[in-house]
Amino acid sequence: MGKNKYYCKIDGVIHNLSDVQEVLDGKSERNIVLIMYEEHGMDIVSANTFESVLRFHNNEIPSDYNEALRRWQEYNQASLPKSPPKPRCPRCGSTDLKERQMYVGPESNLYVPYYTCQQCRKTWMKNMFKC
Repeated sequence: MGKNKYYCKIDGVIHNLSDVQEVLDGKSERNIVLIMYEEHGMDIVSANTFESVLRFHNNEIPSDYNEALRRWQEYNQASLPKSPPKPRCPRCGSTDLKERQMYVGPESNLYVPYYTCQQCRKTWMKNMFKC
């Protein structure tokens, strides 16, 4: 870092972010998002993302913003919960399915779940028992 701690390469262009460093050091009350929007030509969404990346990197201006952005995105992606895979039609592979229930009998009052594919109209029983 040294004396050049406020220079940052954003999309291949080196920017002097001394005004942002003043905000981070507490010497200025300005808003980082507005500085990046008004003085450095970023759109509002990118300026908000820039501030989030700064906060993620302990309020230090990275020398290469694109690399810091990539690390921030990887961290956020890893923290998301993994969603289970969508069921697919065994015939055509479509995920456009409708989950239904079939009434089995009056004595048992039992309903059995099954899927119907909206593309090829294949019908199959839902896997109720997972090992």
